[in-house]
Amino acid sequence: MKQYVLTIIKLVLFWLLFFAIGRSLFLLMYYNKLANVSFLEIVQCFTNAFRLDFSTIAYLISFPLFLFSLQLCFKNKIIKILIYTVLTIELLFCSLIIFGEIGIYGEWLCKLNYKVLLYLRRPIEIIMTAKTHQIVLATLGIIFLTFGGIFLCAKFIFSPKIEPIKKWYIKVFPAFLIAGGITFVAMRGGFDAIPITQSAAYFSQKEILNDVAVNPVWNIMHSIGYFSDIDSSRYNFMSNTEAQNMLHRIRKNEKDSLSKIIEKENINVVIILLESWSADLVESLSGSKGITDNFDTLVQKGILFTRTYSNGHRSQQAICSILSGFPSVPMYDITDNHAKYKNLPSLSKQMKTNGYHTSFYFGGNLDYGNIRSFLLHCQFDEIVEEKDIEKSLPRGKLGIHDQYMFAIHHQELNKKQTPFFSILFTLSSHSPYDQPKNIAPVNINCPETPFLNSAKYCDHYLGEYFKSIKNESWYNNTLFILVGDHSHPTHINKQYFYSSDYQHVPMLFFGEVIPKQWQGKQINCVCSHVDIAYSLLAQLNISNKDFQWGKNIFNPYASQYAFFEAASGFGWIRPNAEYIDYYKNDNHITYGIGDSCFFDTLKIEGQAYLQTLYKTYCDY
Repeated sequence: MKQYVLTIIKLVLFWLLFFAIGRSLFLLMYYNKLANVSFLEIVQCFTNAFRLDFSTIAYLISFPLFLFSLQLCFKNKIIKILIYTVLTIELLFCSLIIFGEIGIYGEWLCKLNYKVLLYLRRPIEIIMTAKTHQIVLATLGIIFLTFGGIFLCAKFIFSPKIEPIKKWYIKVFPAFLIAGGITFVAMRGGFDAIPITQSAAYFSQKEILNDVAVNPVWNIMHSIGYFSDIDSSRYNFMSNTEAQNMLHRIRKNEKDSLSKIIEKENINVVIILLESWSADLVESLSGSKGITDNFDTLVQKGILFTRTYSNGHRSQQAICSILSGFPSVPMYDITDNHAKYKNLPSLSKQMKTNGYHTSFYFGGNLDYGNIRSFLLHCQFDEIVEEKDIEKSLPRGKLGIHDQYMFAIHHQELNKKQTPFFSILFTLSSHSPYDQPKNIAPVNINCPETPFLNSAKYCDHYLGEYFKSIKNESWYNNTLFILVGDHSHPTHINKQYFYSSDYQHVPMLFFGEVIPKQWQGKQINCVCSHVDIAYSLLAQLNISNKDFQWGKNIFNPYASQYAFFEAASGFGWIRPNAEYIDYYKNDNHITYGIGDSCFFDTLKIEGQAYLQTLYKTYCDY
């Protein structure tokens, strides 16, 4: 049994060494791209790689683990042959990926991903386009890693051999169960509620360092598993020219105009992203009284957008839509795909270029939805999450409760050099709703009462936050944007998940920087998350030309529309009507709401928008 445990440990260490060698070879090959990289950052490429490396290793040793367990029971040459066969296949597979990535990185400037399957259909093209010395070096490297690995395993890992033990029928099953349990935990990246993502390895704003840290085998398995079925012809409703012309007509404004709500220069900007906040929570949006009373109080001195819609159904979709102005694509989250989101613009980068200090605060784990890696792409100066905050603060299952994060955000803004751009993403209104029960509950009895109580809790400390910051020197020079990231079923019985009711979220522009004549106003234009960056930059006199999917919500003559993904279909909203084409598995719902004379036109408009959007996504 001792040798069984030692063999597993040695095999794990072997694979760690294997991936470290692969990482070192990559760094040597691309040393010319590391001119401004410090030695400490090189070291961090290895230390930050551990979690994804261990996850990958857990997959690689899962079958050998079963074979080792059999060796405790029987002495059989076939088991030994199987072990070496599996090891050889794994070494060859991993070596091919490592050298394949080294080979393509100079051209693709991203990690090997699902697109490799497209090229493997025509391997002769790869050989014909590669330089002779590249083919020779890759071949020698693959041979070295594969056969060198087999030699090391034979000499040190599998020696001495695992021998059958007495009463194996009593001991082997518990041992295998324990080892298998540890392996499963390693596969998912630990005991966190959120399974491991690429973000676990991301640590730098220099993309090449993050690419080095992300395990290449884990990355390509994840990429193929999630993105290999991308089909650029999926949403071909019309010719691409027709779709683009239709989209051009949709976006065309009656005339260009701008209502200036910001008259000061170099103001601070704070976005408070409200987890799961539905418009149903807000009395000012025809919701219910007694849930978000503090938000409603702020409405009286801000600008409320009454018809704001989320482009997707998850937080990472909202974060991408807000920061990059790129709509959510049906079926795929672009934040999971570095090869694609690296093509997107960044609001925080644009602010940073114009002298702003940028920061993002969240009380939970940013591995969720691969958000951390996306935020690093957006080039925030500071990204603060649960693991960066003192351990003494009370936590729930998902992280630090809102009341403490609001206080932390206040303290941190006091330290910031102005002007600053900061985002605070709330947490407590996400299940399992284990926030402190220190706020009087809502007087509503329904299945969604726990959610309503969590929203009321968040709203209470939102009010406390604004009370606490109003005397700070930076407060009078700060624009606050409060917006829900996506909606949630509430006590109001509406059609959810495939209707605009579920996409309707509150959005409020608030602050002393807003002139008195605008305070308390409501703007009823149809808009969405993708319009925020475009509109904000226009107010700040900063270029917004890269955010082409957005429109200016402060232009009273702007074309009004909002798009959202509906499973594998879409929703399309116009002022007088909306058209929904919801499709998931065998559940296909197509219908219109509002003035029926618009339905046929809305259907074509929505299809043109989706076709152009999806083609753009596929082309990235």
